[in-house]
Amino acid sequence: MNGLEQKYRNDTLTPDELARLRQQVNAMSDDRLEESLREAWDAAEDCPADEPALDELKKRIDRLAFPPERRLRPLYLKLAGVAAAVLFLLMAGTTAWLYRENRQLSEQDFVCTTGKNEQVTLTLPDGTTVTLNSESKLSYNLSRYRADERRVTFEGEGYFQVAKNPSCPFTVDAKGLQVAVLGTAFNLRARPHDATAELLLEEGSVRFVSLKTGQSVVLSPRQKAILYREPGTLAVDGGSDAVDASTWKRGELVFRNVPLGEVLQTLEEVYGMTFVMEAGGVAYREDLFTGVLSRTDINEALEVIERSYHLTATLKDGTVRLSASR
Repeated sequence: MNGLEQKYRNDTLTPDELARLRQQVNAMSDDRLEESLREAWDAAEDCPADEPALDELKKRIDRLAFPPERRLRPLYLKLAGVAAAVLFLLMAGTTAWLYRENRQLSEQDFVCTTGKNEQVTLTLPDGTTVTLNSESKLSYNLSRYRADERRVTFEGEGYFQVAKNPSCPFTVDAKGLQVAVLGTAFNLRARPHDATAELLLEEGSVRFVSLKTGQSVVLSPRQKAILYREPGTLAVDGGSDAVDASTWKRGELVFRNVPLGEVLQTLEEVYGMTFVMEAGGVAYREDLFTGVLSRTDINEALEVIERSYHLTATLKDGTVRLSASR
C-alpha cells in the first residue's frame, strides 16, 4: 500500500489505482491502519507544512473524489469516494498539523512564576534544579535549551543547583546582570525593582557580570557578590552573614544586628501585614536584633519579638500593633 499512498500524495494516482487503494484501506485491520498512520507521521516529520500546502492537498482530494466525468455516478459510489478521501485527508492533514504544532511548541518559552508566599522547585531538561522564592519568575526557550547552550531568564529570588556540563555553560540573564557557571549551587536575589542584586555562592565557581559597566567578578564558595544597579558597580562580601542568604528555603528569616524597624519591614513584606509601633514600643525601633524568625508562622515570629523586647503584639484585620508589656 505504501506505493499507492506515495502516489496519492504526489497526485499521480489513476482512477483504477484510487479504487484499488480504497479497497485496501477498507480491508485493513485497526492495528494495521494505526501502523500505517504512524509510518505516515514518521515520514512527514522532516517535511514542514503550512496552510497553503494543506489547502492544496484538500483541493487535490476533492478533485479525485469528485472528478467531473463521474459526477452522475450512484450516490453510494460517491460516498465511498468521500470516505477514502476523508480518511487520507485526516492521515495527511493530521500529520502535517501535528508536525506544525510540535514545531511551534518547540519554539515557545517555558515560563514558571510564583505568587506571594509561594515557593516551587522545578527541574530543567539537563537536570538542573531551581527553587523559586515568592514572586519570582524563570523562563527559557524549549528548543534552544536542549541544544548547545543552557540559558534562562530570571527575576526574583531563587536557589540554583546547576548540573555539571563543562562543554555547555549555564547562563542566567537578569535585569542588569549575567551569571555564567558550569556546575555549582548558588542563591540569586535579583528583583527588578530593588536597588541591589545579590548572589551567594555555596559551592563551585561563578562569574557575576554587571551589564551596565562590564565589570565582572569570579566568586569562591561562601562569597557574596552585590550589584548596585544605578552605578552598575560590584562588590564582594565574604563575611559570616553571607551564609544566610538561602535560609528562606527552610522557612526561616535570619537577622544579624539589624534594627528592629527593618526587621518589622521584612515581616510586612513576607506576611502582607502592617506593623505599628505604639507608645512604649517606638523606643525599640533602632535596637539591633539578631535571631531567626519564621517566615511561615506569624504567631511564632511575633512570640520571638515579644520575648526579645518585652512587647505585646496584637493582631487584628491585618495590622500588628506592638506596645510595651505591662
